[in-house]
Amino acid sequence: MFSSTALKPLCWGLCILVLLFLSSCDEAPKKIYLYGDFYYGMSHREVQKMTNAVSCKDSFDNLCRPNPVPFFQKAWYQRFLFRQNRLYAVQMIHTEPNKVDKIINTWLDSGYRYLPVAILSGGKQLDLFAVMKRSTREVARKAVNDFTRMTAKDLQSKYIYLDLTGREDCLNAMDSLSTILRKAPRDIIGIEQTVNDKELIIGFTAPIAEWQDKGIPRAE
Repeated sequence: MFSSTALKPLCWGLCILVLLFLSSCDEAPKKIYLYGDFYYGMSHREVQKMTNAVSCKDSFDNLCRPNPVPFFQKAWYQRFLFRQNRLYAVQMIHTEPNKVDKIINTWLDSGYRYLPVAILSGGKQLDLFAVMKRSTREVARKAVNDFTRMTAKDLQSKYIYLDLTGREDCLNAMDSLSTILRKAPRDIIGIEQTVNDKELIIGFTAPIAEWQDKGIPRAE
């Protein structure tokens, strides 16, 4: 069992408060910027021209930077994931999870900017957004703790957040992650934190746009 997973139940409990803070939705921009200047649907050639990235050793369809890049004052590897020559995720990868998990957990869990909506592990999923909408903070916290214990022996876990800065009420009429994927504003950015004993991966995605474009959610 890796250390960062054990820290999650306490951190996620704090984030549940975000549902109490409301503001307004904005029109979706023409381009959905995932991270920096990299936008959803960007071509393989455009990314390669900007970064001098090369084909990844484990996947020739994707691009990897040959040298680490700075992220939270640490050196991370950067990977660009494509489907049909369209960028759908930018990933930051650190190969020593114990050295960066505290930094990342603090960034994602210490405020109201990022809303935790789901946890995936070992083929199982906790729709945390649905639990939060239908019950109290205590019930949601217990659900996270129970899920964490149930999946404690899994080799990898993924925590999914949505960046709702300044537009939290966009999800007021929604009651589950599947509803969000179908009906939420197309330009909402997702942040996926994937943790195992060898890597910590932060992925910047456009989950609603991706779901709408494919018609089905991306397989996990």
